[in-house]
Amino acid sequence: MAKASVAWHDAAMSPTAPVSASAPTTSAGIAPGPFIGAVLLVYLLSFLSQVLLSPPVTLRLSVVPFVLAQAVLIALWLMLHRRRLYNAGRSSGMAIGIAIVYALAVLMLVLVVWIMLSGVTEGSDGAGGATGILYLFVILYFLSLMTSDPTLGVLQIWVMGFVLLMLLPVVIAFGFSIWTATRPSKTPVVS
Repeated sequence: MAKASVAWHDAAMSPTAPVSASAPTTSAGIAPGPFIGAVLLVYLLSFLSQVLLSPPVTLRLSVVPFVLAQAVLIALWLMLHRRRLYNAGRSSGMAIGIAIVYALAVLMLVLVVWIMLSGVTEGSDGAGGATGILYLFVILYFLSLMTSDPTLGVLQIWVMGFVLLMLLPVVIAFGFSIWTATRPSKTPVVS
């Protein structure tokens, strides 16, 4: 039986097929102005999502709403940066790397909060998360009393280092957003 040399797929689906200018594609670029507004909204929503770690929410639903919100916001952040970098004629590899680092920082925060909440039961008054943090500060206070050093010495440096480590991905992401917004456009923006 002879095989026909007819393509089994539609020619319009070929990667080399011309793209209609009227139909936006998933890889369409975004201009600097709309990018700035959209990315600032993502940062604002990310900041406001910290409310999902409050004791009333975590007591009923654990950290699941926060994780879901962060997953959506990271995907939006990545999509905005990839589209802006496409518009600037740049590779999106760095944006993917920064999104992964930020996701790992969120994972670390979720693990810390989850461990603090592990002792909270349904019958408690909802102050379990706050009590866990209070116990941490009481332990640090007693450590400073025992060492006769109110600054906690090396432990204070470790705690400050841990806080800086937690904030570093946010600073990197924000700086990358500023850098991305300032790249000149290379491709026409689909409106």
